[in-house]
Amino acid sequence: MHSENHIDLEIALRKIHELATAEGDLGYAYWYEVGRLLQRAANMQAEIDLLCKELERCRATRADSIRAVKRRQRSASKAR
Repeated sequence: MHSENHIDLEIALRKIHELATAEGDLGYAYWYEVGRLLQRAANMQAEIDLLCKELERCRATRADSIRAVKRRQRSASKAR
């Protein structure tokens, strides 16, 4: 995970499961939902990291294209 807030999801989910089983039915339902939220957050962070990398690639490609256009424009101006 690219995020600076990386945690070991397996350890966290194991601890949440321990809390859930220790607190009975009502506690279990609560901690089960907390675990699901944690898993969803980790999946969303992975998607954010992937999208950030894709955005960096797009920006680099765009910058390369802009530089190429400017070079062609300068060459065309010199040729006149």
